Amino acid sequence: MMIARTSMSIATLALCVSLVACTGSSEAPSGGGPSANPSATSTSDPTAGAVAPSESDGPSPDEPVAKIERAGQSGEPSVKADPARTSDAVSYDDGVSVAIDDVTFAAETAQGPGSFPDREYARLTITIDNGSSQAIDLGTSVLTLLDANGATAVRVYAAEAETVDLAGVLAAGESATAAYAFAVPADARDEVTLVVDFDGDHTSAIFRGGLD
Repeated sequence: MMIARTSMSIATLALCVSLVACTGSSEAPSGGGPSANPSATSTSDPTAGAVAPSESDGPSPDEPVAKIERAGQSGEPSVKADPARTSDAVSYDDGVSVAIDDVTFAAETAQGPGSFPDREYARLTITIDNGSSQAIDLGTSVLTLLDANGATAVRVYAAEAETVDLAGVLAAGESATAAYAFAVPADARDEVTLVVDFDGDHTSAIFRGGLD
């Protein structure tokens, strides 16, 4: 009888030890679970390593108006010249020069649709001397007149202004003259900027000063 009780006690003890071992193996490690992998859960900064977009140069004293894009033209103009006063010529190293030969003032007189009677304008006579050894295509010439605040003056095409645009091919050793009119009131003539963009090889001719 004593042997049976001893065997039962040993069996009960073995069962308890087994239960404790199983319970211990199922417990989670201290800290509430497996530690997270930092590299897997960290959120990267979306701006890290990004290159900030370059700021536009925008208008500058030597280029207040961007040159137009011309078909077949690649790269920056290779022939440059410094800005000049409206009374002087812009001269390039290759012998080309641009000048405002004459300025006259008037007011529009035409009547009817699209007309602006009594609007004051300035008519500028422009001459380009091609002292270089290469012909210049003037067919894409663009002239822009800015007031003292940088605002673009409106072109005037009234018949009485007798405007003539730069056009055609200017041969080496030849000159071309044209006339452009811009709506410029009398109180805005003291300080203007004229930009003459006449081809893709030369930087624009820049004039600053008064119109008189």
